[in-house]
Amino acid sequence: MCELVKAAHQKAMGDFRYMKNLEKWEQAPALYDIKAFGGKNAVGDFGEYLVHEYYTSQGVDSVVVKCGHDVRCGDKKIEVKTAFENGKGTFFFNQIYYTDVETHTDKDWDHLIFVFVSPTKIELWECQKPENPTEHFNKNNGFCWKKSSSDKLDKSIWTKITEMDPR
Repeated sequence: MCELVKAAHQKAMGDFRYMKNLEKWEQAPALYDIKAFGGKNAVGDFGEYLVHEYYTSQGVDSVVVKCGHDVRCGDKKIEVKTAFENGKGTFFFNQIYYTDVETHTDKDWDHLIFVFVSPTKIELWECQKPENPTEHFNKNNGFCWKKSSSDKLDKSIWTKITEMDPR
């Protein structure tokens, strides 16, 4: 199993749940136990920790902050959205907020990363915060993006930063 994925998985699941499911994971590699056993925030936590682990491995100071944005990497304030491929083969990234729901103040993130998780690969795609979100996202509980693969991203704003095998 990829060490970055393993580290992010452990942080998202918590030590106890991680150790409890490690044997199952190694016998039949599946990130989907995060959804089943990790609790309501584990999917997002997994993506945030994976971004943190990736940037740290590249020598960039990185910290998970979860305050106005999810991860600070160097001088970037990154909002991380994570989607697991569903049974229909699509990815759904939702709750992309430009304004805080409670305070109605602007969110302070300046970069967005989509973490695409499938059984055979994980991709991280990054863009600067789009000035006009309606050009790139649909409206739904904030903004959202739902497509069959990262191939559908607008490559004029998105850059693949890494791809890894989760097994």
